[in-house]
Amino acid sequence: MVFSLQAMAQENSPYSRYGIGLLQASENIAYRGLGGASIADRSNTLINTQNPSSYSALKLTSYQLGLSGSFFTIKNSDTSNQSGGFGLSYVNMAFPIGKNTGISFGLTPYSRVKYNLRQNATIPGISDVLYDYFGGGNLQKVYLGAAHSYQGFSLGFNAAYLFGNYQNNVTETFTDSLDILNTNILQRTVVGGFTFDVGASYHYVIKKETFFNIAATFSNESKVNATKDKYWYSAIGDVGSGPYSYRADSIVGKKGKMTLPSKIGVGIQYGNGDYWKVSADYIMSDWSNYNAFEQADSFTTASTIRLGGEITPDVNDKFNVLKRVTYRLGGYYNNEPLQLNGVQLKSRAVTIGV
Repeated sequence: MVFSLQAMAQENSPYSRYGIGLLQASENIAYRGLGGASIADRSNTLINTQNPSSYSALKLTSYQLGLSGSFFTIKNSDTSNQSGGFGLSYVNMAFPIGKNTGISFGLTPYSRVKYNLRQNATIPGISDVLYDYFGGGNLQKVYLGAAHSYQGFSLGFNAAYLFGNYQNNVTETFTDSLDILNTNILQRTVVGGFTFDVGASYHYVIKKETFFNIAATFSNESKVNATKDKYWYSAIGDVGSGPYSYRADSIVGKKGKMTLPSKIGVGIQYGNGDYWKVSADYIMSDWSNYNAFEQADSFTTASTIRLGGEITPDVNDKFNVLKRVTYRLGGYYNNEPLQLNGVQLKSRAVTIGV
């Protein structure tokens, strides 16, 4: 049983209306307690999808199911809003085949869209205008991976199918008594396509149970299929008296491509058997290459630094369960892909877990 707490803001965020939304943490709950630092970890019981080469270290069949919840406050200089959510995060299964080979498959999250915000504006000499922006949806991956090790070296891969859909909607409302049409723009994008990840690691035993791991991962740039439906609706009159509304225009079933950037990560780990270990990761991805239907968005190069450590006081204690518990502490610092008005968004957190 694993339990972890961390600071997260993934629900109902205004930043999720750009591109494919906010990227989601896909590592299991144990690694989230380590700030996400997991690239160099080679657990024999936990499924580490962040580096598929780790599957070769599995000694037991493992099942994982993760639920994620959050509660937070979003505010600006004028107002604040509290929000949160709860739901399924991931489902994984893995098992060893022979002594040095492992296989894993399952479902992991990729990105999430959820926002609802209002902008007040004025058209001089005409009217005040309310712009309501709202949307939702998510993308996830179903994957199959395998790995093999030989004399400390391990290689592995994940082949995945990315799928899902999300909506981006805008409502324009005029607040005066003039007969100005209020406009609704409704847009839905459906995504489906294959991605491929590879990982490599080297496990070196220094003496007895003391070890050192070094690892690297790479995800290729992917061009996945996308289909877009877009409708423009206009309405006039009072809602209570049954307004006359009509669809002004539409784009139905427009097919195109979505380019998702490549990603490279490196990690190191130092530890002593099942008693303690410390890990560090660095990940970089050039999101400036992102585009959908040949249109770019407000993205730039993203990078992440993750640090974490864990300790188990005595894994063999038969009488004190607290000594057999693993205690985790970590943190991360992200330069996010999103860049608005020349300022790149950043996020940081301290994480704990048991």
